[in-house]
Amino acid sequence: MILVTLGTQDKSFKRLLEAIDREIKLGNITDEVVVQAGYTINNYTSDNMEIFDYVDSKTMVELVKKSDVVISHAGAGSILTALENNKKIIVVPRLSKYGEHNNDHQIEIATEFSKEGYVIYLKNLADLGKELKNISKFKPKKLGHNEEVLKTIDSFIDNVKIKPKRSLLPLIFIVLWMIIIFWLSSMDSGESNDKSMYAIDILINETLKITNKTGITNKHPSEENKKLFIAKINRPMRKLAHASVFFVLAILIMIFLHHYRIKISSSIVITLLISFMYALFDEYHQTFVIGRTGQFTDALIDSFGAILGIILVSIIIYHHTHKRKKQKKVIFISSIGGHLTQLLQLESLFTSYRYLLITEKSSVTKDLKKKYKTKYYLYCNKKNFLKYFIVNILNAFHSLYTFFTFDPDVIVTTGANTAVPLCYLGRIFGKKVIFIESYAKSRGKTLAGKLCYPIATTFIVQWESMLEYYPDAQYYGSIY
Repeated sequence: MILVTLGTQDKSFKRLLEAIDREIKLGNITDEVVVQAGYTINNYTSDNMEIFDYVDSKTMVELVKKSDVVISHAGAGSILTALENNKKIIVVPRLSKYGEHNNDHQIEIATEFSKEGYVIYLKNLADLGKELKNISKFKPKKLGHNEEVLKTIDSFIDNVKIKPKRSLLPLIFIVLWMIIIFWLSSMDSGESNDKSMYAIDILINETLKITNKTGITNKHPSEENKKLFIAKINRPMRKLAHASVFFVLAILIMIFLHHYRIKISSSIVITLLISFMYALFDEYHQTFVIGRTGQFTDALIDSFGAILGIILVSIIIYHHTHKRKKQKKVIFISSIGGHLTQLLQLESLFTSYRYLLITEKSSVTKDLKKKYKTKYYLYCNKKNFLKYFIVNILNAFHSLYTFFTFDPDVIVTTGANTAVPLCYLGRIFGKKVIFIESYAKSRGKTLAGKLCYPIATTFIVQWESMLEYYPDAQYYGSIY
C-alpha cells in the first residue's frame, strides 16, 4: 500500500494527486493508494485512489505502519511520523507559486531531510514513476531522539526555582492568635476556671453521645460524679489547652517564615524563640490578673506545645520540598501539525512533572486525551482572516483562564501562534518560558519565534544556521 499524506494546511495540493493519478493510469503504480488529502478533498476526486480528509493521530500512525511507501508534502510532522515508523518516504514540497503554501519553507525542509539521508526529495513530479521503481534501493537513515537535547531541556525545567507565594495572611493569623491568647489570659481565675470546666463538660457529653451511639460505651454518669471527674482533670486539661494554643501559634509562625523563604533551620530557631518569649510574656501578663499567677513551668509547657507544632510543620515542609523536584507544574503547548509532532518528541519528560498538554482541537488531535492530560484550544485556519482573528482572541482568554487555574512553573512550546499569549502571560508573572524554534525553519524566523524571542528565558534552535537570526539562542542539535 502507498500512503499519500497532504497534512493539515488550508490550501489545495492537487498537483501531487494529479501526478499520482497519471502514474496509476500509466501502470507505474499498481499498489493500493490511500490518500489523506485534508483541504484538497474539496477540489479533487479520483476513482483510482481512496481519499479522505482527516483522521486522528492514532489512526494516521496505524495507516503509516500498514503502508509500504509514504508520499508526502514536505511538512515536518508528516515526514517525522513516517520516519518514526521506519518507512521509506518520497517528499514533494508545496510551492507558493502554485498557491499551495504561503511561502517556500517546505523546500528548506525537504532539502535538509534529503541532505541528512532521511528522505527522497522529489523536485520534479515527472520523475515520480522512476523514483518509485528505484525506491527499493533507498535505505533511509534511522531517526532517533537526541538524548542530549532532551536532557538539556529537562535540566532547564528541573533547575527552575519555584518561588513560594508570599502572603501577609499568615502574619495576620499570627497577630489574631496572639490577641486570642492575650484575651484568654486576661480572664480572672474564677471566670477562666468556669469556662474551662464548662468546655470539659461539653466535651464529655459529646464524646459519650458518640460512644454510646456506636456501642463502644453504655454509660450515663450522674451529674455529681461528672462534676467530681471534671474537677479532677480540670488542671491538667487547662495545661494541655495552654500547650495547644502555642502549638497552633508555632504552626502559624513556621508557615509565615516558609512563605518568605527562610531556611528551615533558621525558621525553627526563630519560631521557638518567639513562642518561648510570648509564653513568658503571657505568664507575666497573668500576674496582673485577679486570682492568677505566672509560673515559669507553665511557660515551659507552652513551649513544649510549640515544639510539637514546629516538628509537625518541619516534617511537612521536608516531604513537600523532597517531592518538589518532580512536582513542578509544566505546560507543553503547540499548534497542530508539525509543531505538535515536534512537541510530542518531549513525551519522555511529561511524567517527570505535573504537566498539561495544550493543542488545538480537531479530528487529528481528538485521540490525544486518551494518552495525555490534554486541554484543547479552538482551531481555525487562516483562510478566513476575521474568523481566525476572533478565534485567536478567544484562545488568548482561554490562555488567561488556563494560566491562573493550572498555575505553571514552566511553559514549553514549539510554536506557533497558539502559544504566544500563554508565553507572554508566563513572563509577566515571572514564570520560565522555553521556546523551541520549529525544525521546519533552517533559514529565517517564524512569526511565533519573532514574538517570543525577546521574552523567552530559554530559546532553542534546531539548526546551527538559525543562530544567525537568533544570536542569543542555544543550539544543541535537533530534537531528533
